[in-house]
Amino acid sequence: AAKNKRVVLMCHRDELIAQISGALSEWRVPHATLVGGSRGIPRHPVVVASVFTLARRLKHFPAPDLIVCDECHHCVGKTVWGKVAANFPRSKLLGVTATPCRLDGTGLGDVFQYMVLGPTVTELTEAGYLSPAEVYAPSEQVDLSGVKKRAGDYAIDALAEIMDKPRITGSSVEHYRRLADGRAAVAFCCSVKHAHDVAEQFRAAGYRAAAIDGGMDTTDRRQAVADLRSGALQVIAACDLISEGFDVPRIECGVMLRPTKSTGLWLQQIGRCLRPYPGKTAAVILDHAGNSTVHGLPDQPREWTLAGGDEGRKSKAAPAIRTCPACLAIHRPVPICPRCGHVYEVEARLPEQVEGELKRVVNGGGATTKAKNPLRDQVRRARSREALERIAEERGYKPGWVRFIMEARQGKAGTG
Repeated sequence: AAKNKRVVLMCHRDELIAQISGALSEWRVPHATLVGGSRGIPRHPVVVASVFTLARRLKHFPAPDLIVCDECHHCVGKTVWGKVAANFPRSKLLGVTATPCRLDGTGLGDVFQYMVLGPTVTELTEAGYLSPAEVYAPSEQVDLSGVKKRAGDYAIDALAEIMDKPRITGSSVEHYRRLADGRAAVAFCCSVKHAHDVAEQFRAAGYRAAAIDGGMDTTDRRQAVADLRSGALQVIAACDLISEGFDVPRIECGVMLRPTKSTGLWLQQIGRCLRPYPGKTAAVILDHAGNSTVHGLPDQPREWTLAGGDEGRKSKAAPAIRTCPACLAIHRPVPICPRCGHVYEVEARLPEQVEGELKRVVNGGGATTKAKNPLRDQVRRARSREALERIAEERGYKPGWVRFIMEARQGKAGTG
């Protein structure tokens, strides 16, 4: 903007537009907004735009020098996001997202050339930019074996029929009272009706709760969010509307009532609760949907690439986690529960005995040697950085692998 370049920042929710506009104002960057209902095309060099409104006015919108795409995992293929990006082929495109993955497996490499990895969740938490998460799950999980799939995820109508039950919602209210009583919370639901039913049950339990949905008047919806920020509301229930980018740091509890096959959606929902806030020591995640057993804990190491992949692949290894029988906290396998101190009983296991014979491995000259590993031999034969980089690209290794090998070799040379 300081160089008089045209910049468009686009997103897909009214709440996100308001948040981006507010952030630009804090940075004292003059700008205009383009949303549904507004007339004409803003002539300001910096515009925060609804991607849907922008797509309808592409014919008259001057080409920007830079497009910043928020939640850019949407920016692929024939979507409205992809339409906007394709219309300005000369514009630089910067995509930002905490979850560069899609349920349909489509990679972002068709749109973006490079991925710049930011700090991990663990690094951000240790640095104080995110709150640590405490994840709890009820001992009885919902049976989803009969729920049909649609577009790779659970069919919403069938899912809502299973999850919108007084027993499940009552359990979520009970756990909220025990683990996060009175703290600002969001409940992620399967449908609009489910959200309103959940809010009603929280109100019946004496909490200040409300449901928001896309059909509400914008003013009423914004007022509900403002009430959550101020503390006038304790719980907001919604379906999809607050899963991405929703920025209310006061939120200390996530009530997870929507099972999903999407790792990205699960992490986005948890992310609404991880913003640091004065007095907030940890975010409490009440996983009534069982997503943590499928997708893992929020700080689990993940390898992101532009290549994409099938999130719902059945062969994908389940994350190694354990549920404490005493407090229902979910954590990585350790001998003692980090939440309540419960000590797990160690079951003595005897090795299974099978008949067999150990054979000596020898080379042609008769000397004992190790079994050959063709992958390791390929690395050993690659003496140049370029050869190692080709191996790393073929095998999908992390960028730091080549540097690690080169430094290890230099260390050996220095001590030889």
